[in-house]
Amino acid sequence: MSLNNILAAKSGITNIESRPNVILTYTGANASETDDIAKLLMREEINVYTTDCGDKKLRELCPNGSWHMMIVRDGGLAAPSFDIIGNVRKISDIPLLTVSDSCDEIYRTMALAKGADACMDADDFGKYEFKARVISMLRRYLGESAESRSFLAAGGTDTLVNGAISVDRRRREVFSGGNPVKLTAIEYGIVEYLMENCGDVCTVDDIYRRVWRENPYSVRKTVVEHIRRIRSKIEPDPHNPSYIKVVFGVGYKMERAAV
Repeated sequence: MSLNNILAAKSGITNIESRPNVILTYTGANASETDDIAKLLMREEINVYTTDCGDKKLRELCPNGSWHMMIVRDGGLAAPSFDIIGNVRKISDIPLLTVSDSCDEIYRTMALAKGADACMDADDFGKYEFKARVISMLRRYLGESAESRSFLAAGGTDTLVNGAISVDRRRREVFSGGNPVKLTAIEYGIVEYLMENCGDVCTVDDIYRRVWRENPYSVRKTVVEHIRRIRSKIEPDPHNPSYIKVVFGVGYKMERAAV
């Protein structure tokens, strides 16, 4: 099913408004390079809104939360992209991809810590890989609600509970001690997957394959950073986690709570 069909099925809209809306923001990057990225996506029937500023302008460009992904094209550590990522994460869980001139380990760690879902190196930029990644992230985000409805209609469990942690699959919400936890779409997917396999070890590659829906390649640090953020939100003591446990050299598991 195409992205437009997925979005139309989700929203009931079948005209041009059913096309995914992608915000492309640039900080310290060449404007012509940003234009090239926009043209690549528009050929895939994706609406692209380009801006050189943060969340205030984003609200004006795409009001009422009608944007479905954000791409940050920046010039590296000196650019103010981390502030933009952090501000957007305060108001939205949309997929967020960075394309940077300085996509080294320090940059990736900082971008992921602020809320980015994935990072790409502009110096090793392949347009086909880029398009494939954007489409994959949009498919996952736009298709999650439809998949959840199909799962529940088939008799799947709508609530997962483990001690003080609970997952409402109908509303795609997570609670810790009865309090709602604000998670991004990726973070929710990780928690749901670990809860589905409560007590079992999930490898890093399996987590990435299930949640990101891409083939895993050098993804350990990406998964580790997302787990760190999740722990900071659901664990009573993130530095001594009682729920999400690491299995060294393998992956993670959701520890079963004592009954």
